[in-house]
Amino acid sequence: MKIVVLLGSPRKKDGYQVCTIIEEKMKTRGTVSFEYINISKLNIEACRGCELCLTKGDALCPIKDDLITLRMKLQDADGIIFNSPVYACHITGSLKKVIDRLSYLFHRPELVGKPTLTVVTTAGGGLKETSKYLKMTAVGWGCNLIGEIKVISTFFFENRWVKGYFSSKYVGKMTKYIHQKADAFFDAAQTKKLPIPTLYDVYMFNALKSKTYISEADYDYWKNKGWLDTKYYYKTSLGPVKQLAGGLMNWMIKMALSKIEKKELGI
Repeated sequence: MKIVVLLGSPRKKDGYQVCTIIEEKMKTRGTVSFEYINISKLNIEACRGCELCLTKGDALCPIKDDLITLRMKLQDADGIIFNSPVYACHITGSLKKVIDRLSYLFHRPELVGKPTLTVVTTAGGGLKETSKYLKMTAVGWGCNLIGEIKVISTFFFENRWVKGYFSSKYVGKMTKYIHQKADAFFDAAQTKKLPIPTLYDVYMFNALKSKTYISEADYDYWKNKGWLDTKYYYKTSLGPVKQLAGGLMNWMIKMALSKIEKKELGI
């Protein structure tokens, strides 16, 4: 089993240590290989905003750098961990640069069903906002989000520079949670069983499908995948609430686009 960890921090500190706890737990279950990728050490340029990847196809991106190899590693992995400390209530710039460059994955998801964990650490605030963004990214890329691990470093690591906040009770509770998610992550990566989508997953699926109404590249991709007339990426059980929510959202998007089109045509 091969796990790729995207390290958003240039330092092997809090987030990296949390990921090693996940690794150690998973290795008690079976043979697992972890590849830690320090994004800051890769040659990845910033997105130029030309939109060629969105309108014509990602093969036409004018930048040829380490992102090509990184993308292949994500495709080949049995599971992915997104890891970032909180920088100004958001992910780090190096990780954001990767997500910006892979923005076409929000249009043409190619990691459908890939087991994923998000790991966010902070010395103060910003956990909710940062974790929420990584959740949106993972689900937007089509991944199977197993869990969101959010750690307050000053409570969890005894040697942190802020003294007096370390809590053994918090450590015990959080370690138990990390182990639970590591077990679920291992099971998902090993069995490759596709999950029943959540309401959020269904919402994102329909939001991404809306791109096909205005992009030929996206339309062709979704058509080739057989997703245009389906309720989700793969055959699964959707309850009436999820089906209703997905259908309603799809209808609202079509109505909104129709209204914009009529306005542009002066009808």
